[in-house]
Amino acid sequence: MSRVILQPTGNKDARKNYVETIANPIEISRIKPFVTSDEFNYLHKLYPNGFVTIWGVTAGKSNVNMKKWNKIQAADLAFFSANKTLYSYGFITFKLHNEQLAQNLWGNNSEGQTWEYIYFLDEVREHDIPISKLIEIVGYKENYLVQGFTILDEDKSNALVSYFELESETINQHISENDYKKIIESLELSSLDIEGKTKSRAEQSFLRKSLFGNKKIAKCGICGKDYPISFLVAAHIKKRSLCSKEEKLDVRNIVMPMCKFGCDDLFEKGYIIITNGIVTVNDKTTTESLRLYLKAIEGLNCKYWNSDTEIYFEWHVNHHSLSNVR
Repeated sequence: MSRVILQPTGNKDARKNYVETIANPIEISRIKPFVTSDEFNYLHKLYPNGFVTIWGVTAGKSNVNMKKWNKIQAADLAFFSANKTLYSYGFITFKLHNEQLAQNLWGNNSEGQTWEYIYFLDEVREHDIPISKLIEIVGYKENYLVQGFTILDEDKSNALVSYFELESETINQHISENDYKKIIESLELSSLDIEGKTKSRAEQSFLRKSLFGNKKIAKCGICGKDYPISFLVAAHIKKRSLCSKEEKLDVRNIVMPMCKFGCDDLFEKGYIIITNGIVTVNDKTTTESLRLYLKAIEGLNCKYWNSDTEIYFEWHVNHHSLSNVR
């Protein structure tokens, strides 16, 4: 599950570092001399626009920060704080331990240390959360202050993320196949409590990771157009609520990417069906504007139709057959 990181930036060094590499993203070419070719290529895929946002922490006394940093994973959420406020946040994409890169970016502090335990962020946004609201949500004592690099436990992280409904548009948390199976076995989508929402997010992260990996751009499985993955959903071919547990676990065949610009909704509502791998328009009540949209995608090949997925597409056709939709 995604964790929440609290990162104080109240002192002079932290304020300077925030301005230099968070408020003002740096060109990725600057870090190229300090990382391996594999690391650079991976980062270039994560940041195709050529600019990255970076933060780092020192090892800390008795390596306390290093031990916390080791727990960080992709899709964790970092909040930056100062003046009793959580004033911005971003989602972690990647981390690396690199003393030379840290010295190049930020130099050393007064104790001769550098911020060598580095993590990269994306989707950095301003926010305005008083520490008093954090205290209320997670149950800290009234005098709590963010005084050090902190990783909240799972319950507190889930409470904060759920309260503000903060989800990454592009980064998916790592969920093992075994954990996904456990989620499917225990998930009650009708539940509106924090645990239910957390499991739903984790399930979607697993499905999206299976479809998109670390891509930032992918094709819609219906119209075939390229979109940033924030505009694509991991759509179930067979309606999820009607899938058996075994079908939900058939991740490679039960889901496909569909764009939010119409294809997902048209498929979900049965305006389009897939017959023998071809996008086919169903006979439903429509309008001239909708007819024009449908005409543009009618007859396209759906590359997700194959011998393994055919059974799910057949279910979709039968579910939205003319006898059901008229």
